[in-house]
Amino acid sequence: MNIIFFGTSEFAIPALHALIKHNLSPIVVVTSPDKPKNRGKQLTASPIKTWLQIDPHLAKLILQPTTIDAQFVSHIANLKPEVGIVVSYGKILPKALIELFPKGVLNIHPSLLPKYRGPSPIQTVILNNDEKTGISIMLIDGKMDHGPTLARQEFLILKSKFSNKITYNELHDELSELGAQTLVEILPKWIDGKITPMPQDDGQATYTKLLKKEDGKIDWTKPAEEIERMIRAYNPWPGTYTILKDEKILKIKKGEVIIHQLSSIGAFFKTPDGFPAIVCGTKALKFLVVQLEGKKEMSGKAYLLGHPNLLE
Repeated sequence: MNIIFFGTSEFAIPALHALIKHNLSPIVVVTSPDKPKNRGKQLTASPIKTWLQIDPHLAKLILQPTTIDAQFVSHIANLKPEVGIVVSYGKILPKALIELFPKGVLNIHPSLLPKYRGPSPIQTVILNNDEKTGISIMLIDGKMDHGPTLARQEFLILKSKFSNKITYNELHDELSELGAQTLVEILPKWIDGKITPMPQDDGQATYTKLLKKEDGKIDWTKPAEEIERMIRAYNPWPGTYTILKDEKILKIKKGEVIIHQLSSIGAFFKTPDGFPAIVCGTKALKFLVVQLEGKKEMSGKAYLLGHPNLLE
């Protein structure tokens, strides 16, 4: 079958790998153009492009349109595509492109739709301390995460090896693998007409937001448990941080909720085992791993040795 794959981030790699492994290799892989990165603004390929370039034969599949314009749509039409697959591509496909695919365009979304539509479902699951999440494979219909679903697979967080301390990276990897496995199981059945799409219940839909850098600033009046979940949800992006008295940013990479005897919210203290901690709205947060602006990541204990006045 003529499959066109659209993907950019690391989340898309397991799905593309699974398709190739199961003899469902796409005839073209569409990914975002190289982008300037870091201080040197050096052009950097997307994770999907980097992965494909390991194999010269797979590298020939790459297309990197700057915009999805009429010329690009015409090019795809000439390939006589049968089904499209979108996994973390980063751009909205226009109706003219979607209509080229007689078997539609499938999308792997990392939540149990209609719950957590939008750009940050993985982070939201951790923030809300949900016991389970999963993936949905849906047909794109032009609206955000709105189309009918072809499959849904649950991931039970509390029964996983990570339990209730799962991080964004861990959940990201689990769901990307689950999505890849489900895709190769249902794709042939869908092509053969053995799956009936199920409309989503819009009345049950919830939405997640596009995260910004300022979302990672810690409000110490919140409960320590909520802040600890925020640390696990927001690393690596947008990161969780506090601003020191000299205006430098201290990133909190890993924390632990502890009991304390102090009553002043925002008060810093040294734990008996030598780590910095801060009093929160309820309980306190121990800084296990931190990173001072412009410095390398280190343990909170090591940070405190170089900064005896705690976070000043």
